[in-house]
Amino acid sequence: MVPLFQASCPGALQPDFIKSLQHGVVMRYTAIFIFAVFLLSGCVAPELSSEGVETSEEDSQRISFESVTHQGDEGGPELLDLRQVTNGEDALILWIGATCRGCHDWTDMIYSGVENGSIEESRVVSIHRYAAFEDGDQILSTYVGEGAEHPSSWPVMLPGEDAEVIDLDSGTASTQNIYEAFDQPSTPTLQIYRNDGTIESLQHSYWADWDELVEIVKILDNI
Repeated sequence: MVPLFQASCPGALQPDFIKSLQHGVVMRYTAIFIFAVFLLSGCVAPELSSEGVETSEEDSQRISFESVTHQGDEGGPELLDLRQVTNGEDALILWIGATCRGCHDWTDMIYSGVENGSIEESRVVSIHRYAAFEDGDQILSTYVGEGAEHPSSWPVMLPGEDAEVIDLDSGTASTQNIYEAFDQPSTPTLQIYRNDGTIESLQHSYWADWDELVEIVKILDNI
C-alpha cells in the first residue's frame, strides 16, 4: 500500500525532483546576478556626476609632497615640491590617468582655457593617480610634450605610491599616504590646492563642461 502523503505528492520524496528544483532556482538567481553586474560594469562616473560645481573643504590639514615633475616643454623632469610647482599661489589640481577619457576631456578643455586666457597656465597642476599599474611613459606620451595626445602646457607630477606627504604644521611626515591625504581621488578629480597647503574638493561632472570650468576658476579666484 502506498502512503497517503506519497500518493498525493508524488514528487515530494523524489531526490531527482528536488535537485531539479534547486538547480532551476540557482540558475535563475545566477542569471539575475550576471545581468546586474553587466549593468553596473564599466565607468559609471558620467551617470553619477553632479550638475554644476560644489565645493567642500576638508579638515584644516596643511600638506605637501615631492615628486618627479615635468613642466611642459621646458627641459627635463625635476624633483619638485608641490608648493614650488604652484609658486605659493592657489592652484587647480587635476588627477589624471593615462587611459581615463574624462581626464583627456578635462585636460583638453583646460588647455583651451589657458589658450584663450580664461585660466593662467601657472595655476594648473596635473597629478598622476595610478602609479601602481600605469607606466610613467604612458603619462608622458598622453600629456607631456608636443607629440602628446592631450598636451598639458602646465606641470605634470608623477608621484610614486610611496611618496611622502609632509604635514606643514608639524614639518614632519604624515601618517597618511598621498591618496589618503588628498581624499582618495578617482579620475578625473579636480581640487583646489590653496596657498596655505589646504585642499578644497570640487564636485564636478566626469566629462569636461565649460560652464563648470568657469565656475571653478571663480572659486579658485575666491570670487
